Amino acid sequence: MTRPSRVTVVVAVALGLLVAWIASVTEWGEVKLPTPLRGDAATNPFYAAQRLVESLGATSERRETLGNLPTDAVVVLSTWGWDINGARRAEFERWVEAGGRLVVDAALITGSNAFEQWSGVAREREEADRDEDLLEAPEEVEPCRPLGVVGDDTTADAAPGSYMACNFDDSSWLVTAEPVLWGLSHEGYLLSARVAVKQGSVAVINGVPFLYRELFEGDHGELLVAAADLRAGDHVVFMSEADVASLLELIWRHGAPVVMVLLLFISLALWRGGMRFGPVAAPGERVRRSLAEQILGTGRFAVRVGGGAALLAAERRALHEAASRRVVGYERLPAREQVAAIARLAAVDVGELAAAMEQSPNQRLLELRGKLALLESARRQLVSGSHWSKHGKRI
Repeated sequence: MTRPSRVTVVVAVALGLLVAWIASVTEWGEVKLPTPLRGDAATNPFYAAQRLVESLGATSERRETLGNLPTDAVVVLSTWGWDINGARRAEFERWVEAGGRLVVDAALITGSNAFEQWSGVAREREEADRDEDLLEAPEEVEPCRPLGVVGDDTTADAAPGSYMACNFDDSSWLVTAEPVLWGLSHEGYLLSARVAVKQGSVAVINGVPFLYRELFEGDHGELLVAAADLRAGDHVVFMSEADVASLLELIWRHGAPVVMVLLLFISLALWRGGMRFGPVAAPGERVRRSLAEQILGTGRFAVRVGGGAALLAAERRALHEAASRRVVGYERLPAREQVAAIARLAAVDVGELAAAMEQSPNQRLLELRGKLALLESARRQLVSGSHWSKHGKRI
């Protein structure tokens, strides 16, 4: 067994000292992290609020529309479009005016001042000076702070003097000319208010304290009970459009058969009008034409197009070529002597041959056939015979 070298001992000592120093300057502690939400708690933002009101002797439910709701119930709105649908807004207003209790938070979506005019509660925001904000250091704001209780219906025995509220909007506050039945204020600024609207009431919260785990911050549970004026036996309806299904999801949910038929129709239309990869009908079997059919077809075409003039010209050229090979000095003979020489060699009538050799613009089909037959017969006689002189003597 070999002894460790000095370098190894020095490195081990250095590592030991480093570990001891890290251990001396490090503080170990436990940090509790909330577990991820699961089930209904992850999909329902009012899950904790519903469990709270049910534990206090009330009943609760989630809804997407107001429907047939009794006027002694409570409705809590969050992330709700107040001006999206005029008929829906009028339905809420009639329900509250008949005796319903409505609670809205700062996430209420308003595109106009219709809610402020109807409820009598408006939200004001301070105009920030950007130049001063850039020069001044930002103030540290406590996330939770006590809010004092104000209102005509608040007594020392009926409610606490303050509520610990967290994550409220610091740059805005509520303003109302109506008598405040119950409210919360901070340094003279109204941050929550419940006012009467005919026989019912509307409570406006300048924050979003009732969603998910926000209900467990500060005194938000007690704040919900006070804002809704909750009593045992009440029925509380929680409504939010934050988790409303998308348009495509709603179309599929309520009209899946129609969507399937429409997609099938579109697919068939595209298939019918699309480009094909081959001919519509299978190609026929290719058959080669005989030489006789080719000649016959070419002749018919020549007769139909030019009246047979091309055929006669070709036949005359062939006859002259055959005669030039049979008769010495044929090209230098006059036309009459050429016709006479051909007639003697081919044993045909000179007059008929001369008529066939003449060019006539209009001629009947039967006449054309006779001329062609006569010229072809004379040509064949010249081709099969012996050579003759220009005077008709055999050479």
